[in-house]
Amino acid sequence: MKEPTTFPYEHQAGGMVFRIYSAPLVKTGQDGTKTNYPSFLVKYYEGPKLIPKRQKSWEDVEIFIEAVVAARRAKDPERLELTGRDRRVYLAAAEALKEVGCDVDHAAREFADATKLVAPHNLGVKQAAQMISDALTRLGKVPLTTALDFYDRHGKTMTAVKTVPEVVTQLLDHLRKRKLGNYHVRDLETRLGRFTDSFTGPIHELTESEITDWLLGLKKIVWMKGDKKHIRVEGDDKLPVSIRTRNNYRDAIGELLEFARRRGYVPKDMRTATAEIEREKIVPGKNHIISPEEARRGLSVLSPHLAPYTLLKLFSGLRTEEAFGMTWEEFRFKSKAVIIEAKLAKMRQRRVPPILPNLALWLKPFEGLKGPIVCGYRPRKWRKSPRSIFERLN
Repeated sequence: MKEPTTFPYEHQAGGMVFRIYSAPLVKTGQDGTKTNYPSFLVKYYEGPKLIPKRQKSWEDVEIFIEAVVAARRAKDPERLELTGRDRRVYLAAAEALKEVGCDVDHAAREFADATKLVAPHNLGVKQAAQMISDALTRLGKVPLTTALDFYDRHGKTMTAVKTVPEVVTQLLDHLRKRKLGNYHVRDLETRLGRFTDSFTGPIHELTESEITDWLLGLKKIVWMKGDKKHIRVEGDDKLPVSIRTRNNYRDAIGELLEFARRRGYVPKDMRTATAEIEREKIVPGKNHIISPEEARRGLSVLSPHLAPYTLLKLFSGLRTEEAFGMTWEEFRFKSKAVIIEAKLAKMRQRRVPPILPNLALWLKPFEGLKGPIVCGYRPRKWRKSPRSIFERLN
């Protein structure tokens, strides 16, 4: 409604007639000066009663007339007691509540109560309602109280949220501080390093299906020389790893998750994801038995620094970790025995395997030496050299 240029002005709306007068107010200041302020007088009939209402601006006149008409239609004359901004707020609130069928006073009380409930959690009413809605959507038919009971029982056992790479670093540091076998630590570092290439998120979110799919998708890797170090890449033939290798990766991941469970990074009283993954059965292959002639030919071309390690593996059955960690002081040539200290033994129990006559003859030239039998612990380089020699003899 456009402000008229002449008054009084008559306006009809909602079957009602409003007569509007220009009635500016005059106020006298302390210094005697007079100031005119715009003002309008709106008159209309409520039944036989003439009701006058003063408004300070034309915008307020428009809002007032709309409120009177709306109140007449809703038979709610109490709306007319509001003026200016209060009336506008009331009308907007009433309009917004039409969709939910709620009165303004009831909605105001509930909003005030809800605000008090969520205030200690630094949440607004709308934010809290959205969080509850999202939670109920995720739960589906599961009651919210059931989810909370589950959290009380299992979730509270978690002390922190850690990513997979963070837990791998902690596990390796923990094993090194315990001075466990270097071979085992390096093996875990290699396998779990490959695992963290694919999984970088929170460790408690790992699932059995994700790990199983990853294990089944493992391909053989080859080592290539980079600018500064060797790097591993999947082979060009994209061949899958062996069943034994897949089981070894599963065990490494299982050790990681068990460590995370003890530290409280996954629920302590629940089975870990790898506990649901069965170890694959390995069908034994045909073993090749090295003949005395093959052994003689292979040993005859070995470098002297490789001979003791290869002889121990060939004639005494020492494990790779044990053979690499041996020192000459642990050989008892007179009593024909080898001392395997608990720190090197697989079961962490000291044992004393015999030095058989053929082994004693081969090791005789090395008697009296001191220090490690293999200078430099580099299994990727040293371990495969003797094996490749014997493979070439077949």
